Amino acid sequence: MSERRRMLMRSAALRAATIVAVVLVSGVLCATMVRFAPGFGSDERQLDSRLSSESVAALRAQHDEERNVAKFYLSYLRGLVSGDFGSSHLFSQPISQLLQERAPITARNIGWGLAMAWILALLCSLGAAALQSTWTDAGFSTAVGALISLPAAVVGLLVAILNRPVSFAIAVALAPVLYRWCRNILQKSWSEPWTLAARAKGLGRTRILFCHVVPVAAPQLIALAGVSLNMAFGAALPVEVVADSPGIGQLAWQAAMGRDLPLLVTLTGLVAAVTLVANAGASLANEAMQPVTA
Repeated sequence: MSERRRMLMRSAALRAATIVAVVLVSGVLCATMVRFAPGFGSDERQLDSRLSSESVAALRAQHDEERNVAKFYLSYLRGLVSGDFGSSHLFSQPISQLLQERAPITARNIGWGLAMAWILALLCSLGAAALQSTWTDAGFSTAVGALISLPAAVVGLLVAILNRPVSFAIAVALAPVLYRWCRNILQKSWSEPWTLAARAKGLGRTRILFCHVVPVAAPQLIALAGVSLNMAFGAALPVEVVADSPGIGQLAWQAAMGRDLPLLVTLTGLVAAVTLVANAGASLANEAMQPVTA
């Protein structure tokens, strides 16, 4: 086994251990914050005058085992080992069933949103880098500045009014940020000495861009791709709530409003795991693309 491969395997093992540790800690922090949040243990169903005192007492008993954070989290982890995420108090359904129903919707929204955002950002940044025009760069920067100032929730509201898909709102929220980073990365590579030497030899701008600029900028763009998944999750949460899309974002909002502790802990771990795995994958790909040093 080569030294390069051993280094990559050690790096992958370290990142896997880090992901497990961070997910476990995030679950503890989420459980603690929800436990000590105002209104914990209350249930709006208790206000139903049609319920008997026994039914109200049963609703209150559902939260008794959650008042001790350590006891609740240990019990949750024991069930998690066997693949049991527990049950949602708010929806009266197994959490695994809720995730199976909602996760594909969010994955589709994020996937299409990221694809559209990256295509638009790369086309604009590659065009700006190839043209090297002050007016072109100023026009793109003005449009980016106008879009980047809009919160994701406002973008989601506008998209809902226009009856467009949620993925379109995610793309509109991400594209300006991705363009700014891609433009800076490509412009930095364009200013490197080897690029100036290629220009001095009379090579065309398109050839310089794809033969000398993009290959050098590729590792940074790959790292940005991992970060963009984090941004997509952050944009999807408010957008799905505003646009009434039945995905993970809306589920998280409903769980927070209902103070559904088992569901919130599961969603926190899920989002943390997906985000960390994406970042780790991008970092490992970046390390694998680095040149071998003697």
